Amino acid sequence: MIDFILFVFILAIWNVILFYGKSYGISVLLFIIPLLILIYIVLKKNNKIKNKYGLLFMIPIILLSSTYFIFDSSVFKELNFLAIIILFILMYIFTIRPNYNLFSLIKESFELLFEPLLLIGDYFELVINKISKKLKIGVKSKKIIKSILICTPVVIIVLALLSSADMIFDKIFTNTFNKFFNLFDSSIIGKFILFIVIFFLIGDTLLYLIKKYPKKDELTTKKELLDVSTIKILMTTLNIIYLIFDFIQIKSLIFHYGLDSINYAEYARQGFFELMIVSIINISVLLLARNSKSSKKDHKYINIMSVFMVFLTLIIIVSSFLRMNLYEQAYGYTTLRLFVYISLITEIILLIPTILYIFKENFNVLKYYLIIILSVYTIINFINIDYIIARRNVNRYYEGKKIDISYLENYHTDNLKILKELYNRCDDETRISLNTYFINIKDYNSNMKWQEFNISKNKNLKEIK
Repeated sequence: MIDFILFVFILAIWNVILFYGKSYGISVLLFIIPLLILIYIVLKKNNKIKNKYGLLFMIPIILLSSTYFIFDSSVFKELNFLAIIILFILMYIFTIRPNYNLFSLIKESFELLFEPLLLIGDYFELVINKISKKLKIGVKSKKIIKSILICTPVVIIVLALLSSADMIFDKIFTNTFNKFFNLFDSSIIGKFILFIVIFFLIGDTLLYLIKKYPKKDELTTKKELLDVSTIKILMTTLNIIYLIFDFIQIKSLIFHYGLDSINYAEYARQGFFELMIVSIINISVLLLARNSKSSKKDHKYINIMSVFMVFLTLIIIVSSFLRMNLYEQAYGYTTLRLFVYISLITEIILLIPTILYIFKENFNVLKYYLIIILSVYTIINFINIDYIIARRNVNRYYEGKKIDISYLENYHTDNLKILKELYNRCDDETRISLNTYFINIKDYNSNMKWQEFNISKNKNLKEIK
């Protein structure tokens, strides 16, 4: 086993330097790159790389990390944090144990999130042994250090409980506690906690990947989840339901039947979420159908039902697209509404490998689903959504329609160029609001640290200075 503890220690310190008390910027890229290098070295040295193509997940991880440096989006800062975590998990799975079964993939993803926590004790022991070996600490001293580290959190919890139970004890304890910590810089405790969390999170995960993943007793045999009669009944019933649903959509959208009594917002939002649910059900049913043993006659019937299901899903997507278009014409443009369009287009693209999956015996549909979804998500990170939304709403304002200026004032800088243009052409009330916003956002970013450096902020703040 490669000695990675020292490198994890350095990475944890680097994390504190980059992130503690600072906004995300170039710091994300500066942390992710050495982390990926460490993961690659550890996996390679421990012969854990079974599929080198799994390492290609590093590309979208680096690209998404770079967006914190290039853009200042109001949307993707939080979304990309979650996306990067998911990509790390997928990289581990596809590199160490290639698996394109959807159900196993979901199961293993949850295991990789939580099961490393079970090895905290082992990692703790490894760290203690490494320190004692370097410092030549005896067995007795090692036991004392271990005992102190284990007892400390228990003592803190007990003190907190007793403090809440007795006001006099709380006053004595709090005063003593405050005097002790006043000896240090107020940020030291926070930095130390962040260091400990990162040190154990990275180290513990690497230890789990080396020692416990994949599980040796896991069965990789393909299981039949539902018998063929169940699949046939399920697909036939769903297609009848979708047929009725699509008939209503066509009647409403083409012949405008019943639209007068329906709220546009409710109509569009319901259509979108219904589509998401239908898509999940359809994909699940198609995967279940492939896992069922069937005769030649049953196989032909299932294929026909599958194609019919794909066709009906396409109609639902088109109807949702039209409804969202009606909604935007009435109420303007927002990030969520643009995401609806992107999701619908992605759904249409996903139907292509779905059709191939129905007719091609050994077609790996999950692989192409992942490629399409990752590609679309990565691309939309680089199209500057805040700028597009601002441009479309400002153009709407120029056409004499109302816009919600407070929605565009989101304390991110990607749309500042458009707002500066609007400032020179808007009415007095909007100009006063924008002027206040420009002052506030300039003050908000006035003390930007080097770790927070961002191309969009640097460029657009100069525009409004």
